[in-house]
This record gives sequence, structure tokens and C-alpha cells, in this order.
Amino acid sequence: MDHVVSPLTVQVEASPHSWETRFAEYAAAATGWMGGDSTYTVPLASGHRLWLFSDTRLPGDRWISNSVVVQDLDGDLRTVHGGTAADPAALVRPTQPCGEDGLARWLWTSDAYALEDPDLAADEHRLWMFCQEIRSTKPNPERSEWDFAWVRTVLAEVSLPDLRVLDRTPLEDGTGVQWGAALHRHGDDLLIYGVADEGEHKHLLMATAPARGPGRDWRYRTADRRWSAHPEQAARLLTGVSNEITVLPLPDRHDDWLLVTSDTTTPFGTWPIVAYRSTSPAGPWSGPIEVYDPPEAGGSRYAYNPTLVPVDGEQFVLAYNVNDTFAEVLADPAVYRPRLRALRIT
Repeated sequence: MDHVVSPLTVQVEASPHSWETRFAEYAAAATGWMGGDSTYTVPLASGHRLWLFSDTRLPGDRWISNSVVVQDLDGDLRTVHGGTAADPAALVRPTQPCGEDGLARWLWTSDAYALEDPDLAADEHRLWMFCQEIRSTKPNPERSEWDFAWVRTVLAEVSLPDLRVLDRTPLEDGTGVQWGAALHRHGDDLLIYGVADEGEHKHLLMATAPARGPGRDWRYRTADRRWSAHPEQAARLLTGVSNEITVLPLPDRHDDWLLVTSDTTTPFGTWPIVAYRSTSPAGPWSGPIEVYDPPEAGGSRYAYNPTLVPVDGEQFVLAYNVNDTFAEVLADPAVYRPRLRALRIT
């Protein structure tokens, strides 16, 4: 019997979710995280939730390139980063903080997942984080605050539950793809989505790897809908995605998949949040379906990189980031924080 795709209804609450309020209260206390972007989430078997951020603002206008905020069972938050309280650093740092050109390098987080299989000993539990290594470029007045460039994807192995960085492995396959834009564990396989970022045009690609060893045995989705061990055969599956997305099966419908992204086919700063559907995690994708038009976008302010946080059944939380010029961010600390909205899919 052919799969019948039923109509999809997406409802987004206009008012902030309670988690957004909790983050605002935590930021106001000035004891740790005060702002950040990326906003990936990883649920743990303990019931705790990890929030992964890229550029992170700390008290005293100190900035680090990535951090993890742990949400406990009561909803309380604490920030985990590298360095010390007096001299904080990113949790995951590149093996070389400066390139051969003498310019700085750092890591921004992409998606991650927790490996906590019941047959694994506790000391083998891992958080596998995909990160993007970024380098400074020589100052260019035309690029202004955008004077940086992507270098490669780095896979970080982090212990659970204490979040110690154990290893970092560069993933250099020659594709120029920023792998880890979204992840989804599908049985023994890890579905890995990546983005070929060409500025105005951003293309989705896909690979798989063993969930227990994501740094090896990659296979790439090809244009003829097969899998190949040759990275040069990786096909572009969709155009107009954002650098950070979510791909997951719809509740109780493992043959009905949803992809949530900013619509980057529209001019920068005006990106609405949309969804695509497929009967396969590899596509082809139909859509877009309008999900939400962030009201914060306008002028120099923009919303970007939405993700979905599964909560229960048809209930989700939509997370997206808001940013502005650095001067505006410094003037108003509330700008550079994720927006969180309750979302229901029926």
C-alpha cells in the first residue's frame, strides 16, 4: 500500500515558552550564561537536558566560542565551559588556536547526540559533538563583523555526565560540507546532515555512520538515491536551508519525516521558518510549509538557525536565534538569546 501523506498543521504559540523565561532569569542572575546562539539540545537518560551554544556571553562581557548549559530535573541551569571561572575558555577548543597564518581559530558547535546504550558501561557513555572550525580572516572593511571563514568540521568526543573533552577528530573528506547541521539516531546508524554554504545559496547533503563510532565508515547519499563510500558522490538534496536545522520523524509516523529550517532563498534578514516533509529521512523533500515568521527580524536585527526540541508526542519547542550588530548586542543583552516557542504538530 502506498504511504498516504496527511495534511500537516503546525501551531506556534506567540508567547514565550517557560524555558525562555528561565533562561532570562538565569541571565539576570549573572552567574554564568548570559546569551548565546546555536541552541542545540541533547536529552540525557537521567532526564537532564544539555543546551549547546556557540558564541556565548558571560558576566563581565566576556565571550567564549562554545559552552554547554545543563538543565536539571527541576529546570535549574548551570553553565559548563573550559578554563576557570576567572579566566573562562570554550569547552571545546581547536587543537591549534592559531593557524599557520597567525590568525585565530575557534570552534562553533553544531548538533550532538548522547550515546548511553544500556549495554555500555557508565564510563563509556559519550556526548558526540559536531563542531565547525572557524578562522579569522584579514580585516576587510567590506566584510566588517563577518571577517571569518569556515575551515573544517571537527568531531568532539566528550565524556558523560561530567562533560570532559576526550578527543577531537577533524573530518576532512574534501566535500567542503559543514557536517552536523542536524543529527538523528536511527537504530544503529547515525543520520548526519550537512550544509554546503555558498553564501546566498545553501545546499543540504546527507551521510550515515555507525552511531557507536561516528568518526568512521561514512557513507554518502548520492543523486541516484544510493549510498556510497566515496564523498565526491555526495548529492545536494535540497537548496535554501540554514546552517542549523532539525530533521526528525513525525510522532508515531516513522515513515513521515520533517525538516525544519530558515528559508534562506529569501533576502538575508527576512528568513521565515519553514518545514519540508518526506517519506524518507533522505528525501526527496516536499514543501516548504510555513511554520513561523520571527517578529524580531527587521532593520539590522535578524532571526536564524531554528531547531525543534521534542517534548512529548505532538508537543515541541521551537528554538531560534536572534542577532544584531555587535554594538546593539552589547547595548541590549536581551537581544542575543534564543527565542523559545511552544509548537504543536498534528
